[in-house]
Amino acid sequence: MNIKMKVLALLASGLLFGIPAGTALAEDSGTKGVGNFTGAHVDKIAKERAGKLAGQWCQACHGRNGQGTNPIFPILAAQSAEYLQAQLQSFHNLTQDDIDVTHETYYERWIRNITGWRKPYTAYVHAEGDEYKYDNAPRNEERAWDFMKGVARDLDEPTMKALAEYYSKQPAVAGRPAAAGDVARGKVMFEEGDPAKGLLACQMCHGPDGHGQGPIPRLAGQHADYVVVQLKAIQSGARAVDQMQALIANLDENDLAAVAAYVQSLN
Repeated sequence: MNIKMKVLALLASGLLFGIPAGTALAEDSGTKGVGNFTGAHVDKIAKERAGKLAGQWCQACHGRNGQGTNPIFPILAAQSAEYLQAQLQSFHNLTQDDIDVTHETYYERWIRNITGWRKPYTAYVHAEGDEYKYDNAPRNEERAWDFMKGVARDLDEPTMKALAEYYSKQPAVAGRPAAAGDVARGKVMFEEGDPAKGLLACQMCHGPDGHGQGPIPRLAGQHADYVVVQLKAIQSGARAVDQMQALIANLDENDLAAVAAYVQSLN
């Protein structure tokens, strides 16, 4: 099955869409939205749906059980449920005023911008200087966010909560060495900060073990490459985290690599 047919099959199965409030609940409710139903029945359906979404959609980028090995996508396993739910809600809310945007258009944009493919998805683009060709288009946060907005656009609240809880209960990925970055320097910055650069100790918010708390994400074991990309996005303002932006404003490339290498080493 080619990429387009697989996506159309997913769309047809209802895996990407919630059922509008008031819609009758289908017998095969594991892949449907939860409508107006409440209580334990909704929780059960949302949990089943979240499991199917995780296995048939989310794992394509985030890996089986959220324990992804591709460093351009975040590891979700053992992440704070509160943090994950908040992120899904944010992606969901970003799309609500985009009345002309659908999952299909977000998917088309992702195919074009990240992978470099064009319809009918038969070959990569080979045009000289094509900015969207995969080799010349490393991870771009805005493009990744477009895709996640498409994924989260029609998820209902119970399903977002269930997905967050599902990934929070998956086994954590063990710490491991990073390809670059001074781990010893990163350890000092994480545990003590760097007053000369205005950096407070990272552990103050993310915990001494990097496991996070509540809405503050777990960093332990996270891909160093991904952490560096996120820190740069926060520094530039592309990712709006005001407190973090102020704290890391004076960190240079070596500082970012050091912190990222250290958190990837944590269990």
